[in-house]
Amino acid sequence: MVGFDGAFIKGQHLGQLLSVVGIDANNGMFPIAFAVVETESRDTWTWFLEIFFNDVGVRGPENGWVFITNKQKGLGQVIEALKPDAEHRHCVTHLHNNFKLAGHGSLALKHRLWAAARSTTLPWWEAEMDNIMEMSAPAHAWLQDRPAIHWSRSHFTTGPKCDILLNHLCECNFGGKR
Repeated sequence: MVGFDGAFIKGQHLGQLLSVVGIDANNGMFPIAFAVVETESRDTWTWFLEIFFNDVGVRGPENGWVFITNKQKGLGQVIEALKPDAEHRHCVTHLHNNFKLAGHGSLALKHRLWAAARSTTLPWWEAEMDNIMEMSAPAHAWLQDRPAIHWSRSHFTTGPKCDILLNHLCECNFGGKR
């Protein structure tokens, strides 16, 4: 399990810090790589990930690699282009923030979204999505547009034994607060 993140560098020397943090079998987090770039873009993520994948030896899905991101600018497309068969998860905190920005900010909907994300079976996920539909058809439609394979445990592959839903691991190893 590897998390990717980008953060603003503030102060005299501006830029972006791109980082990669891993999780080991004991849920311990460790920094793997970082780079300072002028801007966070598809081009900078491509440059960074090509070097990372080559240096670390990410060859394909047979190695069991799982990536989690906050859906940064261009990052999803770069992962899809470079490693189309790898599992790519999205941070549920960031999904929820976008859910709120789309007008679905009630506490009840938040609880149902998180229940759907934490569900471990398809019937449980379907029941939570039915609950969301009963509460708000637009909220349900918004979530249906975001494939659950990226954000719900019920849709994650069973090979990797890490079921984290958050990508905060990058933030705590590379400077904490943004």
